[in-house]
Amino acid sequence: MRGRARVLIVEDEWLIAEDHAASLREAGYQVVGPVPSVKTALQAIEKQEIDLALLDIQLRNETSLPVAERLNAKGVPFAFLTGYSDEKLPPDLKDREVIPKPVDAAFLAAAVARLCKD
Repeated sequence: MRGRARVLIVEDEWLIAEDHAASLREAGYQVVGPVPSVKTALQAIEKQEIDLALLDIQLRNETSLPVAERLNAKGVPFAFLTGYSDEKLPPDLKDREVIPKPVDAAFLAAAVARLCKD
């Protein structure tokens, strides 16, 4: 899937989002977004083909949990990419990978490669 994999990035901090997007493009992935909110993430999921997603848990005044639930329902692999603890996750999402921020480009690319294989 690598090279063609479409990765949705849900991140509300523009600079961080662009850094992650640039790292993944450099690694050969197609980036969808980045998008900064639940609303735009859900729109992207419905309008575009998404192979996997990286979700920041805390987005401004909301969490990305509705996005995680929608991805789960569609069978799309995802991981949380966050500076927050995974304690905020509901029990049905506790098994998802949590990638701690800050993250370097190589670690991020390796995590996405793992998601592609799942």
